[in-house]
Amino acid sequence: MEFLGGYGSKGLLADRLGVIMLVLVAAATVLGLAYYVFFRNWREELEARRFFELLEAQEYQQAYGMWGCSVEEPCRYYPFEEFLEDWGRESPFGVVAEFALGRSYTQPNGVILRYTVNGIEGAPLWIEHGDGRIGFAPN
Repeated sequence: MEFLGGYGSKGLLADRLGVIMLVLVAAATVLGLAYYVFFRNWREELEARRFFELLEAQEYQQAYGMWGCSVEEPCRYYPFEEFLEDWGRESPFGVVAEFALGRSYTQPNGVILRYTVNGIEGAPLWIEHGDGRIGFAPN
């Protein structure tokens, strides 16, 4: 009786282990896919949120710094005065009271991000993957 008492138990254990492994692989796949769909641009969207929060606080020089420029060393093709025309108090948006980040599109070197400021949709932004530098998205 003892000889046949354990008959088939190793096969049952192997079947259960196989099912557990299959469930774990499926769960990892679903989690990886969810991360890719919902969080792949998280870092760049965080930089954009910080940019708009600086605009909301009217910290224009710090916001300009996120473009890789400074008042002391302005960007060659985007001086601080032009930045203020686009983002300052007299811009088409006015003083930033509210903003919403829209859809983001992953590109090889960065992210294209849509947004609205005070209910007005703006020109898409470009956020670099590595350093988070912001600029206008290429046409």
